[in-house]
Amino acid sequence: MCSVVTQSTDPVWGWSGASRGEGRSKLDLAKEVKTVEPRVDNSGGGGNNGKSIFNGGGGGDDGGDDDDYFDNFDDGEGNGDGDGFFRAVLAQLYDEASINAVMQEWFRTVADLPLIIRQAVSMGLFSSAQLVRFLSMDVRPSVTRAVTRRVPPQVARGVVGRLMADPAFAQKLLIEEAITICASLSWELQQRRERFGRELDFVAINTLSLAAATGALVWLVSPNRSYGALHKFSWQNYLHRLPNHIFDASTPLNRLTPGARAAGFAAKAAELCAVGTIAGAAMSGLAQVDLRLRRMRDPGFTPSVPVPDICTSAGGLAVTMGVFTNMRFQVVGGIDRYLFDHSNYLFSYLALSTAFRAASTWIGQPTRLHLQGLPVEPPRVSVPEPQPAPRPAAA
Repeated sequence: MCSVVTQSTDPVWGWSGASRGEGRSKLDLAKEVKTVEPRVDNSGGGGNNGKSIFNGGGGGDDGGDDDDYFDNFDDGEGNGDGDGFFRAVLAQLYDEASINAVMQEWFRTVADLPLIIRQAVSMGLFSSAQLVRFLSMDVRPSVTRAVTRRVPPQVARGVVGRLMADPAFAQKLLIEEAITICASLSWELQQRRERFGRELDFVAINTLSLAAATGALVWLVSPNRSYGALHKFSWQNYLHRLPNHIFDASTPLNRLTPGARAAGFAAKAAELCAVGTIAGAAMSGLAQVDLRLRRMRDPGFTPSVPVPDICTSAGGLAVTMGVFTNMRFQVVGGIDRYLFDHSNYLFSYLALSTAFRAASTWIGQPTRLHLQGLPVEPPRVSVPEPQPAPRPAAA
């Protein structure tokens, strides 16, 4: 009798608990792909956890003092955060990292800079803001760039140094000249009246002399950041380090003390006295030469405005510029520095500066006229036209 042996398919467990009869599973090489969707809102909100959620949505009101906190700040008030005319003072940066950042921004190296400022930039005497002003002027064709590249190095250094200290130097020079010319022409018209057109030569002499003196005045009292000038004597180096006005800012190379500011005021007084002496002497001397030429053609000619002698004109203008004009422009320089540091816009800075300069000229003109021996008040009656001398009758 044949017996059939049936093999059980159930697994037989051994002592270790491992299955002996179960086959191995196949290796799965399929790669699992995960889809990531952005989470817009994971929290339902509610309660007072609105401020404690970092990845979720907003919560409800916690009854805190958020509104009270933001109400502590006034809209539109502050030191330059708004869009007003004034801002906070920005510190000048002289560190190497700031200078290199500016040079990289303009795709320049120190070797590409002109010789007149290359040494100053290498020594860290130019701030990043001053370097930006120079590069803005130097890379674009302009009248200033053409002038600085054609004048002698000493003059170019002075022009660039003044533009680095005050980008509106050229505008201020033109504004001051316009104010001086307008004030002079207005006075000449009041004094000469209907004879104004016939005495344009005297008008031109007086006006151009004052315009030249004003140009020298603006040049001498404007702040300057020129470096690299070499002088033979130590006293020349000392005078070069003095500020052009007492409110000028200190630099890393030149820390201004009260004594240096006082010495700068005295030095400018001496320089302006010399300018006034030359301009006053030229004004009177040229007018006297013109008067003689007029009388050669017309012996009875008398100008509507008397021509002062050279000593009175030169001394009066010297005292005016060295003392009174110097004091007024020192104050104007301090006002300009404050406006330059705090103004957001160039037009507002120039508008306020123009107003103060016009007021300074209006205040100082009567003093100048009196010291130069010229009439201050307009004549009450018109000066009659000189009649030509009658010709002798022919025999």
